[in-house]
Order: sequence, then C-alpha cells, then structure tokens
Amino acid sequence: MADNSFDSLNGFFTHTLFKAENYMVAKFKTEDGTITVTGPSFDYDKKSEYLISGNYVEHPRYGLQFSISTIERALPSRKSDIIAFLSSRTFKGIGRKAAEKIYEAYGDDTFAILKNDPDLIFSLDLKEKQINSLLEGLKQLSDPHNEIIFHLISNGFTNLEAGRIFNRFELATLEVGQRNPFSFYNDVYGISFEKVKDYASKIDFSEPDLKYKESFLIFLLTDYFFNTGDTYIEYEDFCSLLNRQGGFEAFAEAFDKALLDDYLIKDGERIYLSTDYRDERLIADFLSRDNNEMSLSEDLIAEGIMNNESDLGIEYDDLQKQAISSFFRNRVSIIVGGPGTGKTTIVKTMVSIFRNNFPFANLIVVAPTGRAAKRINEVCDCESKTIHSLLKWNKETNTFVHNEDEPIIYDAVIIDEFSMVDNSLFASLLKAGSNIKKICVIGDNNQLPSIRPGNVLRDLIESEKFETTLLKANYRQNKGSEIIELANDIIEANIDLNRFSKDIYYYDHLNSAADLLELIKEDLNNGYTLDDIQVLSPMYRGTLGIDNLNQLLQNAFNPPGYGKAQKKIGQVIYRIDDKILQLKNRPSDDVYNGDIGILQDIDEKENTLMINFDDNYVFYSSEDFQDLTLAYAMSVHKAQGSEYPIVYFVINPNNIRMLNRNLIYTAISRAKNKLVIIGEGSLFIRGCSNMMEQRKTGLREIITNER
Repeated sequence: MADNSFDSLNGFFTHTLFKAENYMVAKFKTEDGTITVTGPSFDYDKKSEYLISGNYVEHPRYGLQFSISTIERALPSRKSDIIAFLSSRTFKGIGRKAAEKIYEAYGDDTFAILKNDPDLIFSLDLKEKQINSLLEGLKQLSDPHNEIIFHLISNGFTNLEAGRIFNRFELATLEVGQRNPFSFYNDVYGISFEKVKDYASKIDFSEPDLKYKESFLIFLLTDYFFNTGDTYIEYEDFCSLLNRQGGFEAFAEAFDKALLDDYLIKDGERIYLSTDYRDERLIADFLSRDNNEMSLSEDLIAEGIMNNESDLGIEYDDLQKQAISSFFRNRVSIIVGGPGTGKTTIVKTMVSIFRNNFPFANLIVVAPTGRAAKRINEVCDCESKTIHSLLKWNKETNTFVHNEDEPIIYDAVIIDEFSMVDNSLFASLLKAGSNIKKICVIGDNNQLPSIRPGNVLRDLIESEKFETTLLKANYRQNKGSEIIELANDIIEANIDLNRFSKDIYYYDHLNSAADLLELIKEDLNNGYTLDDIQVLSPMYRGTLGIDNLNQLLQNAFNPPGYGKAQKKIGQVIYRIDDKILQLKNRPSDDVYNGDIGILQDIDEKENTLMINFDDNYVFYSSEDFQDLTLAYAMSVHKAQGSEYPIVYFVINPNNIRMLNRNLIYTAISRAKNKLVIIGEGSLFIRGCSNMMEQRKTGLREIITNER
C-alpha cells in the first residue's frame, strides 16, 4: 500500500460524511476516483478545485483514508486550461496569442513559477498593459484567505473562531499572530484563551511571558466579571485574585502594559476592563443630557388617558396615570412593577397618545428577548423588536450595524423587561441613539439582574435623577391569582406556602424525578400540552438538575420510536418533536436566547436540523448546534422574559447555595395559571431570605457626579 501512496493530489469536494467542531471526514473526487479525506473541520467550496497534501492512512474500521495536512485552491496545470485561463477576463488585455507565448516560456508550471517570482514577467515579450494585467491577475490568484483559515483550523481553532480572527485582521492575520498571538484573544470576540495559549506555544515571538501575562489578566478579569456581574474590582481584591497566580508582583509589568494598551483602566482604586468603563460613562452622559424636545402638557396627557380608558373599557389608577404622564413630561422615565401591575397595558396607552400627538415621529418598543418583543407587538399593536434585531447584530463579530456612524431613526424608545438589559447592550443602543429624544425603561426591580455585567435598572433608580413610578396594584388579583400573592409575599418576606391551594401546589415530599413525571402526566391528561408546561431548576447537575431532567422528560414524553429520526450531538440525543431551547441571539432568523421551538426535521446527509419557532422555520448547520439544547427543563435565567401557563419549580438541598430572593421571585412569576413547587419548604423560605450580593458597578456614582 505504501508504494501507491503520495503526498499531494488535486480534487473537488463532493460532500461531508462527518463534521465535528475540530474534525471532519469528507469525500473528494480526483482523477483516480473518489476518495475519503480526513482533517480539520473546514468549509469547502464545491465549485473550486483544491490541492491537498498529506498522507494515506489505513483506518482499522473504515479502510484507506487521506489525512490532510495542508490545503490550497488548485491552479490550472494543463496547457489548454492554462491558455484558456490566461486569455480570460481575469487577465484583461491578454489574448490567446499572448497566452500561448507565456505558456511556451514556462509550460505546465506557469502559474507556480510566476507566483513564486513575478519579476520573470518582465522578461516576456509583452506590452506594458499586458504586463500590468498579468501582475494584477497573479495577485488575485493567491488565496490568502483560504490559506490563513486552514492554518488557524489546523492549529486547533474552529471554523467560526478562524473566521472571526480573519475578519478582524484580514490579510495581516499571520503577521499579527507572529508578532503577538495573544492578540487573537485580546482583540477578537469569542475566541478561547486556552486555544490561543496553545497556539502561542507552537511559535516563536518576542516577550512571550509578558504578552501571555497581559492576556491572562484580561482573561482573568473577563471571567471574574462574568461570574460576579460586577463592572469593576477593587485594587486590593485584584491583588488577592492574583495571589493564587503567584502574586501581583509577578504581573506588575503586564498590568502596566495592559493599562498602556488600553485593555484595562484604573480609576482610583478600581480596575475596569476598558470596554465596561466606557460603557458606564457613555450611558451616564447620554441620560444626563438636559434637553426635552418632545413633551406634552398635563391637559393633553389627561385627555389622552381618558380617551384610551374609554376605548379599552378600563380605568387606570393614579400610579398608572402618573407613569404615563411621566413618559410624556420627561426625556428619561422609569416604570417598575411586579407581575399583574398593568405595565403592558399602560404601554398600549403610551403608544396611542404618542401617535396622536406626534404623528410624524417614530416610536418603537424593544425588549431583550424575542418572546417579550412579540408579546408587546400582540398586545399593543405597535412596532416592537429585540434590541439585537433593532441594532442589526452580527454574531460573528459581536458588533452592530447601527452605531454612532449609522444611528437608528427613532425619536422615542420604550424598553421592556429592562432588568435583563446589561451595561454593554444598553450602551450599544445609546451609541446608535443620537436621534432619540425620549426614552422610557420598564421592568421589575425584584427580578434577577442581567446575566452579563451591570445592574442598570437598579443604578438608574438609585441615582434618583430620573422620575421613577412604582406600580403597586395587582390587576390579576381580581382573578384570584395566588401566584401574584406569593410574589408579593416574597418581597415582603412573609411566606406561608400552606395557605395556597388554588393556583399554587407545594410538594415537599417529592424527591425523585419519577414523582415529577407523574404530576406532569396529570396536567397532560387535563388538556394541557408540553408547550404549556415548563420545568425550572437552579442547577444543571444532579438527579433533579436540568441536564438529567431534560433526558428523563424527553424519554417520557418523546421516546424513541420506529421511523422517528434522532441525532446525537455531543452527549445529547435530539429527536423529531423535541422541545428545543435557543441559547444565543440569532437576529438574522428572528430567534433569540430563551426562545423555544420544536425539532421538525433532521437531515443526516446535509448534517442540518430544522426547528419550528412559532411557524418560523430555522435551519441549523453543524456549527450552530452548540446554540441549541433540550427545553423540557431550563434554568431560571433562560426563562426570564417569558411566561408559561404552568411552571414546575424544582429545588433540593444541593440548590441552597444558588437560591436567593431574586431567583425564586423570577422563577415563580414565570407562571401564569399554575405554579408547582417541588422541594423542602424550609429551603424555599431560606432561599427567599438570601439576598443577592450587590453587584459592584460605577454607573450610579457617575450619574450623580460622585466619580
């Protein structure tokens, strides 16, 4: 077999047999027939011919395969192809005669020779125009993008990561990597620090220890802020954090370099990532501007409220009227209230009054989640989008199309579910908001804060610089909502689970998932569907953790069956009809973090999934699979911004460290009709008494000029 093997060959990619994050098996068509090739996970162009190098290996199960080590697009190597290509549009001004002259000089290796030494062109008997055309065409022939991408993939980066790195540095990618490979982490969104560290270990570059330590500081603080939600760390705590890594002195030079390179900012005794620092400053500056171009008189506001009350057949209480009035009197206003306090209803009236009084102005309602945006659209009959969709987010680069240079066209913006909005996202909206003259934020200050760093709603309220209306009346109370009662009890720290029996069911003796399955089956027998039921758990691990519950619920309510397609991705098996949770925003397909869909189709040949999100059918390729998981059970954070007819909230002794008042309040307020609490009541009550540790943020102090 060794006598028949060779180091390189030309071929066309035909189809993929298997593709994972860093490895793929594919079929290539060559002059000697179709072969199986293996190598880094790479996106091939079916229309292009490739020159691949490597060696043949004998797989014990799958037989002979060609293991790829390098790849590049192939250039013509036969006389007829070379002459035809040289006389094509790529080389304007070079006709067939000139092409034949060039071929006669260099033969089948024409392109390889001229690419290697372009100066040889000047020795040919060609016109100046033809020489310039040949030089320009040869520049275009090289495929640095392909070579750079394959180089990165061959060194452990995924297709997605390689694409992000190339998009940032383009043709300078390899030069940047040679100068400082840690730039791939420092300056590019979504790149693994460990992969960059591994890449750096394979090459020689100046000051490797200093550049590693600078990047490590960025990595350490990014991870710290993500876990804590803080936007800064005190210098003393920063030094303590470094004690586990050898002490601050070992990083002193790297710290100075990170400050000089503008990755970190030291403000007094506070250490920030520069992006977080600037976001807080930008938010404070935008909101503190003293101009109010779009205000209405009290008489016009009162008239608008009265007309809407008549149209809607309702009567607003004084606080609701005050909230509506505040929006029209102020440039910036805040409305907060728990479930059932009528927040969505007053938005409908705010939109109506705005349209009547500012007919030539544009207003939009935005939210951090797709479901919240859709709910506003349905109830208020107004334009509503997610913030990511409004700003046109590019997930590959984590940038927005709309920014300072291309602002959005809206005069007024209402932001719903504002407790979920982090510093970075809010700053991005305001960067694109040079046309915004009026802004209102609406949220529930007792819910969990944003997943990413910041606590914007709290900071704005505590600054006392913006009129804030706290809605208190419970308009679902008239319908006898025990869920709202429990939410209020949690806020007031006065909880007695035994007093509820109509909308809330409490089981402190259930300790197994089997018990949970039986309760869900009862709901299904009573006419509910799996779409109506959502299981929430604070933890992923353990018997009653999210991962195990998803598997058990899937097997119970969507078991394998004859003819039912399924696909294993990582450790998870996905089946047709599964409930699927979207983990990341995907504005281009109108699906967002926390959206739930149904798996409709599995295409093994194309390696794709099709998921139905409320009649929005979205296709997922292998690179997108990491954005999906099962949705029978999910975390409270993922459920935030959504409501479900029935919620099962599962707790056990292993949860106690994660349980706090904000998390429990958020969990139980996701339920509209029925709430089932499973776990020890004492743990539930203890959890409600645990207050979340206040996040360290500087926004309030900047707004109030304390910093």
